[in-house]
Amino acid sequence: MLSQFIYMFIKTKLKIKTRILVNMIINWQEEITRIDPEMKFRAEGGWLKTIEKLDKSVKNGYSLVGDFVKAGDFEENYDEGIYLDCNKEKTGRKTQQDYRLFRFRDGKVRLLDMVIDGENGWAVDLWDAVEDEL
Repeated sequence: MLSQFIYMFIKTKLKIKTRILVNMIINWQEEITRIDPEMKFRAEGGWLKTIEKLDKSVKNGYSLVGDFVKAGDFEENYDEGIYLDCNKEKTGRKTQQDYRLFRFRDGKVRLLDMVIDGENGWAVDLWDAVEDEL
């Protein structure tokens, strides 16, 4: 009985450690400009965040629940998961905000969906893609 408990405890610990160690080191600027070479990366600012769940009680960016992470022209360690990138570019007199949804898995970055020049309600346009991946 005790040996079975110890076995289950060790098995659980190994699973937890495996989840923590699944990550990748990438240069975010290189990855995103490889996917969209015409992008002016962070010309007017921007950010990157994880997406852990949806909160449909709100219809804006707060509906995409997650944590902000560092991203730029440097190598950084990222866990596998869903990420939302906001890139701001100047188009004439206006600053345009583009939103791109990515999946990091098995050492690859894959574009899931995007909203170019996002206006009110831009986050709702990404809900289906997020739900498909969660």
